[in-house]
Amino acid sequence: MPLSIRPATLSDMPRIQEIVQEIWAIGSDFALEEKYGAVGGEAWDRWLVPKVMSRLWDEMDNVLVTEEDGVILGFVSYQMTSARKVGTIHYNGVALAARGRGIGTLQVARVLELFREAGMEYACVGTGLNEGHAPARRVYEKNGFEPLINYVMYARKL
Repeated sequence: MPLSIRPATLSDMPRIQEIVQEIWAIGSDFALEEKYGAVGGEAWDRWLVPKVMSRLWDEMDNVLVTEEDGVILGFVSYQMTSARKVGTIHYNGVALAARGRGIGTLQVARVLELFREAGMEYACVGTGLNEGHAPARRVYEKNGFEPLINYVMYARKL
């Protein structure tokens, strides 16, 4: 059965959370732990997963999932601001076992279609510059995104 992209439902959220826990050992929460040890005495995902999932629950109307044979392989979330005509991709994730099949690229392409249909004039997405975010950068560049600004997160132990 071919891949299909559809709006996420409430019953998809547990699988989306599994994917988040599996793939997001690449962001600032993880980097902070790598440098300084467990933050707040708990692993990085204790802090990141609730943050991501809370945003996804809030954006349920703007979350898509990609599935094959009834199994969710990835998801993407987005927001549109009609006054500014800017669409923003928030999260784009693909399960490790499904990587390398173009799913992330396909998800972003679908969101760009939605942006165009809604009259957006610009599309934005942010991602890290570390090696863990390299696959995401490739996906965005395949979909025509260009770097706009660089971002640096500073941290220190108190």
